[in-house]
Parts: sequence; structure tokens; C-alpha cells
Amino acid sequence: MLTCGLVLRRRNGFYIANHPWLKLSGFVKIGFSTSLETRLQMASFQTCFTPEWYYHVVFECEAAKEALLLEQSVLYCVAERRVANRELIRATEDEVAELTRLIVQTLNINVVERKRPEYSKQGGVDIQEDESLHLGGTSQVAFTNGKNSSHEIDPAHHLNRSELSIMPYMHLLNSIKHRTPDLCTSASDNGVLASRMLPYSDESVAEAPLFYDEWGEFDKLTDKRSSIIRVDAENYTLKELRPYQIEAVERVKRELEIRGKTICQMACRCGKTPVAFHIMKETLVDRGNSMSARLLYLVPGLSLLRQTVKKLYHYGLKGTPLLLIGSDPNPIFLESDYSVTMTTDPALIHETVRRNERIVVFSTYHSSPLLEQMNVFALTVFDECHRVCGSSDKTPFNTILHLPPSGRRLFLTATPTYDTPLRMNNENLFGGIAYRYYLREGIDSGHVNPFSVRIILGASLNDMNPYFFEAMSRVDKMLVFCRNIEHAEQLGKSLQLAMDTAKPTELKPLRIFVAHSLMGGAGVADTLDKFSGAQRAILFNVRLFQEGVEIPDLNAVFFAAPRYSSRDIIQSICRPLNKLPNKPNSYVFLPAAINSEYPANSPINLQNFSTLVPFTDALMDEDPTLFEYMLDPQRKSYNIDVVGVRALKLSSEEIQKFILPAIRRGVRYSNSQTDRLRRAARLPWKQAFAELKRIVLECNRYPKTNDAWVIGDTSVSMNLFYCYARRGYAQYLAGQQTFLETYQIRDLESLPQWRTYGTEGPYPWKECLKTLEDHLAKYGVPPPLDVHRGGFIGLNATPFERLSGFLMRINQSDGKDRLRLDSDKQRDLDRVCGQYGLQWRKRRNKVTGMLIENSTTFISILYDQFKQLYKNVDHLPVFQKYLAEHFPGYPEKHTRMENLERLQEGRVPPRCQPHRRRRKATATSDSRQVGQNNGIHVGRHTQNKDQTVMCRVCRIHIKASAYRLHIQSPEHLACQEMDLSTLKKRNSMIEKK
Repeated sequence: MLTCGLVLRRRNGFYIANHPWLKLSGFVKIGFSTSLETRLQMASFQTCFTPEWYYHVVFECEAAKEALLLEQSVLYCVAERRVANRELIRATEDEVAELTRLIVQTLNINVVERKRPEYSKQGGVDIQEDESLHLGGTSQVAFTNGKNSSHEIDPAHHLNRSELSIMPYMHLLNSIKHRTPDLCTSASDNGVLASRMLPYSDESVAEAPLFYDEWGEFDKLTDKRSSIIRVDAENYTLKELRPYQIEAVERVKRELEIRGKTICQMACRCGKTPVAFHIMKETLVDRGNSMSARLLYLVPGLSLLRQTVKKLYHYGLKGTPLLLIGSDPNPIFLESDYSVTMTTDPALIHETVRRNERIVVFSTYHSSPLLEQMNVFALTVFDECHRVCGSSDKTPFNTILHLPPSGRRLFLTATPTYDTPLRMNNENLFGGIAYRYYLREGIDSGHVNPFSVRIILGASLNDMNPYFFEAMSRVDKMLVFCRNIEHAEQLGKSLQLAMDTAKPTELKPLRIFVAHSLMGGAGVADTLDKFSGAQRAILFNVRLFQEGVEIPDLNAVFFAAPRYSSRDIIQSICRPLNKLPNKPNSYVFLPAAINSEYPANSPINLQNFSTLVPFTDALMDEDPTLFEYMLDPQRKSYNIDVVGVRALKLSSEEIQKFILPAIRRGVRYSNSQTDRLRRAARLPWKQAFAELKRIVLECNRYPKTNDAWVIGDTSVSMNLFYCYARRGYAQYLAGQQTFLETYQIRDLESLPQWRTYGTEGPYPWKECLKTLEDHLAKYGVPPPLDVHRGGFIGLNATPFERLSGFLMRINQSDGKDRLRLDSDKQRDLDRVCGQYGLQWRKRRNKVTGMLIENSTTFISILYDQFKQLYKNVDHLPVFQKYLAEHFPGYPEKHTRMENLERLQEGRVPPRCQPHRRRRKATATSDSRQVGQNNGIHVGRHTQNKDQTVMCRVCRIHIKASAYRLHIQSPEHLACQEMDLSTLKKRNSMIEKK
């Protein structure tokens, strides 16, 4: 394996840099670099700042060690003004520059000072002001460091700081401190963290590192902390794919063949890498030896790169040339006697890729710009692809994404990103989701640790200590997600003070830690080490441990601040869900406030509970059983409960009868009067589609307008879901952007005759019109049809059954005041019927446009003919044969619009009951209703209807089990002879009696 890199010409030096935001806050950034040309372009500078960084002054050095010595000397002298663990100084640019010149002269360091330089990536430099040379520094040679990466890692990680000590120069540096007391002593506001001075308030920026990618910090630390994160603890063998992985491979392959790009979304710890491996292996096999088969696998950081290489090698990539692009100089042992090493040498990378037609290249996103000129890969895998989302501007993370695709692209993620300028619903870049595997499926299959949700109620969220006490009484190790760094520090200090004054009997001893990005990588790693080693501990952070780091014995997360991003919520919830032998259920703690002076279901408390909505929505998207529980907790259990802080003293009866129902109501209705969960877009796709598929396969038809999907005692309209799916699929067919994901589109296409009767309904216009046209061409007259009930919606309906329903809809569209039929369809009917003198429109008053009473059309004439023939059917053998051929099962099947055997077997969906709007909450009436119905809103009209069906002839409801007898009864047969007005009068008289 090639591991050596060519020597790159880069400039070493110490720099004083700044950004307008930092300058406004009174800070200066200093540091040393072995690549001054690219230092300010690194992602650590660009991630959270606008591209306005500049060098105020640079001191170029002959060697990197001299640049490091200069940096350490400056930091020592200004220690009182330095932000802890950061290279940030509370001073002006000129003050630091003057101090640096003094140190250079005193320590006799050879430098070239450049003011406001602008470096090019080729190593040149443009000087905006006159340069001044110090201490004989006449050379402008760019000194080299062969192992340096300008794309990946801070230079400090290439030099061992322990090898360079400022101890020999302490007496000189102390003299400098005495000579410059104004700069080298504490500022009046010393100790104020930089994060509090920056002009940010939003939580996503508050925790973001000033100069580092947070996840990158952990990528650099995983070798040191492998015992904590367990990067190499897994046995990298792949015997066979799990059933759902096999399905994922098939679906991904299909989408790659159709569109060339697709997303595979699978829950954390459920095995996305084996799916990618099989796609890679098949690409290598399919292309054989005659075609280029270069593959690229991109990952967010160095630790995942090492882990992925080991996995794929042992899965089956042995014997395939590998190239690793990254800045870690440590070898990766794939066998006891075989190792590979990363490189960032552009010439070596280019030559290796060019020379090998079959090669697998692994790279971090940071280093991927090195491949920008080598867009030659047959397949590119973007692992943890949500990490490429964010700014729409070009960054190292999205460089490859923005290149024109040279081959197929596979995107792997557990949590797609949809709330950034560059988002994953951009199908031109990402394609669609070919396969989805839910978190609940991973739990049920034993790949993810199960978890319990506990809502902790207290009097006020302003004092979180009682909430932490309650949570830590149940778990030993908990991760707390806070609003921002200041919030995390405040909560940590407050809890520590409470622990110091608490009675020994109130809570077992525990250790309290705070970690955030301003502590630097070493500080964070040290905190994580201590937290992992503690027996009982709580760790406050903002987003630092949201993903990318595993703490094996972590068993709880606590959300101390609202979260609104589903991706952030799910990633955070998954932190304690790693599966270990004998590990108990993990916990997710959600705090909420309750005003005990009001009933639990009062508007005040319902408003308090609304803070839980983003969490329940995110969970329902990954765990449909929570959706079913919210609709009917009596029939569907879920591991969710409410606990109160000790001062609240809630009884279990109060929780079960009032508080839990009130919380469910707050989640379902929020601030509106309509049930959010009954909307088609809110229904969990997998379960709703399964019911749709069951109806199609078992009932041999698509849903009717009154079909219900029953969850416990709650019915949800399947027709709403069916119309929702049809609407999204129509957008897809029209080439428009659709709200349906790719896997949902493929699910629909897997249904029998979806393109014909699924999308167009049981009476497709063109098919039925052709049936009429062909019959007229053959016989000159239309056939006798029962246009009122002769239509049938089954997939096995005959052409005449479909024609009957087709003409019925035309007749219904010709309404009392106007004709509601598209002009194109009117022209079609005029063309077909005009040739045979058939009048299909009803006559209207030319002045008012209203219908003329008793006007006839050929449709009504057909019905009269059919009715007369059926009355004498016993004496008309030809008509009997006609019915058997064109209307089998008439009239029972057509009256109910069902296969009667399926109806008797109970496979037919029950009728969906109309859902009344919820009355506005009142403290008295709603509390009584919650107590009686456990929070489920049931209208009086819904009682005892699920077991009845409506006879379309008699217009009455009867029991489904008695339906077959009813349609043979004298009353039913008598109603068949009545017109509609007579039938209404009859039913009205029955109701009065």
C-alpha cells in the first residue's frame, strides 16, 4: 500500500489573524501554521464565520518549531488575557504585533514579517504593505513539512509540543512581561468567555466551535480515547445480510439503475455499511476487468474512516487496491502483518488513482477537495451524508457533491437534513430515499437498546435542579442537552451548589461535568474521560455529543432546552441506545411545567405541554407505535409515563386519569381545534400503507370514501390517505416535485394495477370511453346498464360494470345549476355520442341555466331499459346470460360494492365516522370528559357504528352480519321498486314512528 507523500512547499510561521465579528468583541486570534497559504481557508475557520478572515501580520519562520516557539511565548506573556484553552487574546491587533516583535528580538528568532499578506494556494504572496525584515531574515524560501495537510488538521497535531519547551527562555519572557505590564496583566473584564461576547444568540451557533469542527475534534482524539468510544471494539465480519438489509440492497440497486443517485435511510446502529458494501462489491463484479471500477467512500472524520476501512476490508475487499486520504500519520492494521496509512499528497493521490483502474478510495470530507480534479469514480458513497448539508456555498464537505456526477452516488444516513440551505430533499443532488428502516424496527429486531420516555413535571422550568434530582434518582449516567454554552455552565454551577447543600438522603453522590467546544479538544476529551470513568455522573453540553461519539454505559439523555429539529432530536435520543449485554432500558427525559392551581387540561397547562410537540413528532416519525398510543392508549401500550418532582406530590391516579390524557390532548390538538394526528400527512407511512395494501389484496379493490383504518376505538379515514398518495403520485408522474419519498412511490407501484385503477380510480376515463365507443361501433346502440348501482369498484370488474359507474358519474356531474365536467371530457363525449345521435347532456333553461324537470338522456334511457329487463329476468334467458357475463353477482355485490364473502369473513374495512371538531377546552367540561374517556375525544355519533353498514337501496344502517339476509328481505326488494322521493318519504315516516 502506498503511503508516502511528496514534499510540499509550504510556508511556516506565526500569525495574528482576525475577523470583523471577533474584532468587534475585542479579540485577536493567534497561532502557528505549517501552511500559511491555506490556514484561513480551513473548515475550522469557515464553518461558523463569513469568509472575511484576514492576516493582520505574519512572521514567517525557517522551521515549524520556531513558529511554535513564538506562539507559545506569546501565549505565556498574555496568559492573563487569554480565553481558556483557546488561542484568543483580549487585546488589539497592534498590541499583540508589538509584543511579538519584542519576543522575536529578545529570543533572536529568524523571521520575515509581512503585514496584511494575501497568500495564494500555489505558494505565492501579495503584499499590501511594505514588508520589514527582522534579525537578518533575508530568505523568503517556503520551508516544507512533508506530512502536513492543509485540508484536515491543525498543525499542532503534527508537532509534539512536549518536544519544545519555553523553559530555557523563561527569564527572558518574564522580563518581557515586566516591560509590558499593560498587555501582560489581566484586563478589566478578564474571564468573560468569547462565546458571550460574539453577536450570536441562536443555539446552533452558540455551541458551534470558533475555529474547529466539533466532530473533527473527536476524530483527532479517538485513538487516545478508544477505550471510551470503542472505535475498534466491533468484530468486523459479515456472514450474511439481515432480511431488511437484503431488501435495502435491492431497492437501492433499482434506484441507482433508474436515476443514478439515491438515499438509504436506516436508523442508527442498524447496519448501513453492509448495504453499501454489497453495492460496492456488485459494482466491482459487474464492471469486470474490462471497465474502470474506481470507487470512492467519503466519511465525516478520521475515526470513522479508520473504522470503515477495517469493516469493508474484512467484509470482502481483500485483494482490492485501497487508497486512504486523510491526515492521520498512524498506520491502520488490517491484519497482524498488514497495515495501510493515509496520505494527503496531491501528486501521489493523482498518480495512484490514474494508474489503478480498479481501486477503492477512502477519504474524509475535509480532504475530499484533493480529489476535485479526479472526477472518475463509478460509484461514490457519502456516509453520514447529512453532514454535507448546510451552506449552499462550496465547502470542503460538499466539494464532491457539487461536481458533475461521473458515476452513481449512494447517500447513507439515519437522519436526513431538511432545514438548511443545502438540504436533502434536493433530488437533483441526492435523489430520493430508496429505502427506510425505522428506529422502532431496530429496537424490535434487537439491534438498538429499547428506551423509556419520562415526562418530568415541575412548577417552573426556571429552576431545573428538582428535575435533575428526579432523573438521577432513576439512572446513573446522564447526558444533558442545553440551550447554549452559557446555559450549560449556569446549569452545571447551579446543580453543583444544590448538591453541596443537599442532604445525604436526597440523592446519591454524583459528579457534575460541563463540556463545550471552547474548551478545546484536549479539554473536552479529558472531561469525557472523567465522565466515562465515574460511577454516577451528569454531563452538560449543547450539541457537542449529539452525534459521532459513543459512551457505552450512558443510559439517559435529558433535554434541558427546546429542540425543534427532528434530526437533532433523534440523533440525541440515540446516544444511549447502543446495545450491550444485560443493559437495561435507556431513558429519555423531557421536562415540562404544570400549574397546579388549574386542572391538567386547562388552556394554561395545555400551552405548557405544547413544548413536548417537537419531541413527540420526531419520535412518531421513527416510532409509529407512539402514534397508535396517542390515538388509543387503551389498546396500544407505549413506554411513556409522567413523574413529578418531589415537591409536586402527584399520585398515580392523577397521572393516569388526568395528566397523561391532558398531555396527549396537547400533543394531538396543540392550539387548534382539529386533531393533528388524523391528517393524511401525519399518518405513519409503513402502517397506513400496510392497511392500504391489505384492502387491495384482500378486498380486491382500492379504498372507498367511507373506509376506515381502525386503531383501537379510533377510526382514521383511509380515503384521505389514499387521496394523499394519489395526489403525490400524480405530481411525480407530471415531473413535478412531490412530497412522496422514492420508497413510497415504489411501494405504491408494487400494488396490483396501481397505474390504472389506483391512480385513476375504478372508472378510468379513456378505458371506459373506449368500451362505449367499441360497443357503439359494433352494435350502433349502447347496452342496457344499471347506472345507479351496476358499477363495481373491484379490480376484477367487467368492462360493462366500469361503464355503468362511468356513466353514473357523468350523470351526477350534470348538476342542478351547472355541468361540472372538464371541457376536454365534454368534447370526448360529443365526438363519440354525436355520431349516433345520443343526447348525454340534460336539457336546461336557456335563460336561467337550470335543469328542466323530467329531461331525459341516453343514460337514463339505458337505466329504464335495464330496470324493465331485470323485472322480467326470469322469463328472459338471454338477459340472464347477459347479467352473468357482464354483471356477475348482481345485485347483491353491486349494492354493497363488496365481495360478499369478504364481507361475511370480516375483512372489509369498517365505515369511517365523521370526526367532529373538538370543542374549546373548559376547565369543567373537559376535565370531566378526560376523566371519563381517558383523554380520547369520542362524539356521541360514533357509538356502535363500527359494526354496521349502510344499505344503499334502503338508506338505513344494519348489522354487517345480517346484511346477506337483509338484501333478500321483502322490505329490501320493495325498496328496489321505489323512486328516490318515495324512499325518502318512507324512511321519514319510519323515523317518526
